[in-house]
Amino acid sequence: MNARLYGVEGYLISLLKRSQTLSYYASSRGWGFVMAWAHRVAGLLLVVYVLFHIVTLTGLQEPARFSAKMAFLDNVFFAFLEWTLAVPVIFHALNGIRLILYELFGVRDEKRMLRWVFALSALYVCTLGLFMALGNQHISAGVFWLTTALAALLVTGGVCDRVWQTQNSLGWKLQRVSAAFLFPMVCGHMFFMHLNAKAGHDVNTILERMSGMGIRVIDFVFVVVIFFHAGFGLNTIIGDTVENNRLRTGIKMASCFVVLVFAYVGLRLVANI
Repeated sequence: MNARLYGVEGYLISLLKRSQTLSYYASSRGWGFVMAWAHRVAGLLLVVYVLFHIVTLTGLQEPARFSAKMAFLDNVFFAFLEWTLAVPVIFHALNGIRLILYELFGVRDEKRMLRWVFALSALYVCTLGLFMALGNQHISAGVFWLTTALAALLVTGGVCDRVWQTQNSLGWKLQRVSAAFLFPMVCGHMFFMHLNAKAGHDVNTILERMSGMGIRVIDFVFVVVIFFHAGFGLNTIIGDTVENNRLRTGIKMASCFVVLVFAYVGLRLVANI
């Protein structure tokens, strides 16, 4: 990672190097270490967003209240925030795949892999922004989610074939498997929600989409996997950062409780819509 970098990649690295803390860890521990912690920070941001998203979606049980919330959020500022959310989403997803390729498939060229993470992240964010600006791109929810779910199953199957050959714990294995499944699902979810503003903001459109049995099954599995992945990730971060045993145990129990409560709310919402 010490070779001179050009273009967008070089510009991004130069921005990161302006931080004394990042520069110190990059020079002493390597950019892989910095990226690992950036991966965790992005994950924490996404956990907060998922919890907020579940709270927002509970308003679907009262369509008028949900419509009022969406009307409040229907402005340029919140549209910009929705777009910027794509940054931690795609970075966390692609960097997670990079780690899986490193751990399970022996891809050790970190310089090239980090370059792909930067390039594909920028491509995804820019493409999403373009479709948000164009607006009203119509696509069948059934076809889109069937294709996305099949892609998720293919990626998951490839990872499963490798992960079960390792001697790691069951939780470690399931975390990698869940990451493989969520890679197409989360990226696809964000893309689908912004192809047409109604898909994520109009109460009738959302209820119609979620009422289909096929979509309901996909959403149910999606909720289970995403909250497992979030819960395991939180516990890993807590285990690595909190030194006091009693405090660490208490924080882990509290985080598990919160994750389980929100997972229950999400599953109940999917079942009752």
